[in-house]
Amino acid sequence: MTGPALRHSMFHAVIFPAEQMFGNESSNGQATTDDDLMLRRLLRFVPAPDARLEEMPIVVFDFETTGLDSQQDRIIEIGAEKLIGFEVVETYSTLISTNVELTPHIQKLTGITPDMLLGQPSIENALPEFLKFVDGSIMVAHNADFDLMMFKAAATRLGYDVDLPCFCTLKMARTFLPNIENRKLDTIARHYGLTFESRHRSSGDVRVTSEVLRNLITIDGDGLECWKDLQPFQVV
Repeated sequence: MTGPALRHSMFHAVIFPAEQMFGNESSNGQATTDDDLMLRRLLRFVPAPDARLEEMPIVVFDFETTGLDSQQDRIIEIGAEKLIGFEVVETYSTLISTNVELTPHIQKLTGITPDMLLGQPSIENALPEFLKFVDGSIMVAHNADFDLMMFKAAATRLGYDVDLPCFCTLKMARTFLPNIENRKLDTIARHYGLTFESRHRSSGDVRVTSEVLRNLITIDGDGLECWKDLQPFQVV
């Protein structure tokens, strides 16, 4: 979407000192040289505070991973839906190959097995595609702190710095659904009469999260009209 409500976003090539040293000198006080610098790519999007939610591209996303450690574990599945006016206009889904072992717990939880990842794209191939998919959009996930952490860690390893607005349906539910048992996605889904096609698979969880988001904003989130209204539920 273009227009005065949203500021255009794009990739920027940015040179940063190695090991994230910002400034003209390294930690030992020595001036940096060309060998100390590396090229990184910055993806940034800044919505206008008064941009209306019903007009904005919103990407609901979910990752399945090998575990909970953003440095040691890896993304093995990406699922996402792009919404405009809370209607799906585009989807993205892929399994991702990895050298990190899938534990029996992860295989049981997700139903993803090592043989399913054979021949799938690597994160080096999948992440740039996903970055293009989300560029110029607001992102949202359930328990977005975790998904955004894994997203930024994967991006950093590939030389990207991601600065995209992201908010969390878990945080929203804590405010707008104070009387339900808990704020797990399964519980909120039952509250709204939603069912999963596949639980703990990215596409299935995204489909339900999209419907949860629509209900939270249009039914229970009284007064949620513009991007500025979602600031209390943002994650960074």
